[in-house]
Amino acid sequence: MNKLTVAAVMSLATLLGASTTVFASEQECKKLKNDHDVIYASKGFCFKDAEAKAKFNEDCRTPNPKFNEKEKQKLDAIKERQKELKCD
Repeated sequence: MNKLTVAAVMSLATLLGASTTVFASEQECKKLKNDHDVIYASKGFCFKDAEAKAKFNEDCRTPNPKFNEKEKQKLDAIKERQKELKCD
C-alpha cells in the first residue's frame, strides 16, 4: 500500500471510531435520561417534557417529589455522568 492509501484507511478508521463513540454516548445519554425519569415517575412527578409526559404521566400526583437518600445519590450520579458525556 502506498502512503496515500494508508492515510485514507487511517482517516476512515478514525472517523468510524469517532462516530461509534458519539453513537454510544448518545445511547448512554438516552438511558441516563430514562433512568432519571423512572425515579421521578416512581414518586408521581408530573412531567412537562412531552416525551416523558406521554410515557410516565399516568400516575401524575406532584410537581415536587420527595426522594430518599439512595434516590438522591442515584440522581446525583446520573447528573454527574450526564455532565461528563455533555448530554443535552
